[in-house]
Amino acid sequence: MSYIVKQKIKGRTYAYEVVSYWDPEKKQARQRRKYLGVWDEESQSIKPKTSQRSVKVAKTFGPAYLLSRLANDEVVKLRERLKVSFGDDGDRILALAIARIINPTSLKNLRHVIEDSFLLEMYSLEDSFNSQWMSSFLERVGTSLEEAQDFFASLIKSSDKDALIYDITSLSSSSRHMSWLEFGYNRDGVHLPQVNLGLVMSTSQQIPIYYKVFPGSVNDVSTLSNLIAELQSYGISSCTLILDRGFYSESNLIEMNKSGIDYIIPLPFNVKVGKNLLSATNHDITSPTNARRFRGEVYYVMDTTAHIGAMDVHGYVIYDKGRESKETATFFNRLIDIESKLDGKRIYGDPREYFERTAGSFKRYLRVESVNGRLKVSRRPKAISQVVNRFGKMILLSSREMKWDEALTWYREREEVERQYLTLKRDLEAMPLRVQKMETFNGLLLVFFISLILRSLLIQRAKSNGLLEKQSIEEILLDLSKLRAVYIGGRWRLTEITRRQKTNLEKIGVEIPRDPKT
Repeated sequence: MSYIVKQKIKGRTYAYEVVSYWDPEKKQARQRRKYLGVWDEESQSIKPKTSQRSVKVAKTFGPAYLLSRLANDEVVKLRERLKVSFGDDGDRILALAIARIINPTSLKNLRHVIEDSFLLEMYSLEDSFNSQWMSSFLERVGTSLEEAQDFFASLIKSSDKDALIYDITSLSSSSRHMSWLEFGYNRDGVHLPQVNLGLVMSTSQQIPIYYKVFPGSVNDVSTLSNLIAELQSYGISSCTLILDRGFYSESNLIEMNKSGIDYIIPLPFNVKVGKNLLSATNHDITSPTNARRFRGEVYYVMDTTAHIGAMDVHGYVIYDKGRESKETATFFNRLIDIESKLDGKRIYGDPREYFERTAGSFKRYLRVESVNGRLKVSRRPKAISQVVNRFGKMILLSSREMKWDEALTWYREREEVERQYLTLKRDLEAMPLRVQKMETFNGLLLVFFISLILRSLLIQRAKSNGLLEKQSIEEILLDLSKLRAVYIGGRWRLTEITRRQKTNLEKIGVEIPRDPKT
């Protein structure tokens, strides 16, 4: 026979289970007590003691918490923009993007990343996130054109009158079902069909704000006029576009002038005006009066004017002796390597075909002839002198007059877009693409884009507070992965937070978590 008794000790009431039994040695009835827990007067129930509470599950909390807080950044307002544009799907897109940063695994394995993290609880999601659900969801998002346009418009409007960097990269795939996959100029040297991705980045916010997909055979220069029209339709009244030389054409400069868009762009050396400016400044560029300093390095600079069609454009001829030395060494090392492979080589097939295949783009700097069945190679001094004369030099064009170092500073900002592409291809493992439908690819690309924004925000905050001097982004996230949420006795609790985790969160500008559900 058993019953429960309550005993009040120092203001708290404790509950015990009492069991009666017969003691044969003492030949009398006795009692055993078993502690059950604290008696709660309000609920009239027993709170079980800690040692009896069952630990049902533990989940990785730290990285998901950090990235979700960055999604609520008061300036970018990423989560808010996604919810406004995509409704309930906004949180699903965000959860996938965060999971891709936590662990850039394949789509089929992303489910396990989400289930192991606190993302489902954080965003109150009940979806399965298995491969079938993922494909269906990405296809749905990839066809939500109005929602995507609304999202881009909200980002782009905040960058009006900003300096915007625009560049294009290639994304390759062996899929046979994506209609936009075509062979074209592949920047990674991959012999696969590709789609081209144009990315626009805000220099003031240091985040990507827009992307556009093109068929793989479309070249860079032909994409600019449509991009300008789209940016203006999204609310850009004026801006400065920072472009690479692949976008240079007289018609593009005219289009930007007509649209009231400022620009900074390098002038290619293979166009007539570029060759003329190099020749006109080659003798005087190294004059002591032209020496300038930029970020601790010495450059030689001459202001000039480029006459392009009916336009006079501000130009800056910039010469970097250090870069010239590196480019010269790289060029001649490559040239000598090719010569050593070719010279004296016995060829049984077509010598011209073998020469072109081996020399590649360097064939313009060499002559080759067949002598007694062997190749004899000689150099083309004039062609070599023309290319070597360009090493270390750059001609920057600007639609408006500014100081040379201001123009160079803007142009150097392009390096950030290149880092974003590396993140897309390496950190997020977007190469090669493994989806079969163009609609699914569009949805996947949106998830990658959100990941880029979040990662950019994280890098900004970590870098500005000196965290990246001793740790990488991966190390910060890995250390935070030790902070876990544990389900104990009917509620979620956090494990202990280490000093390093607190320091990293504080420097990134994220408050220390106290309760996983708040």
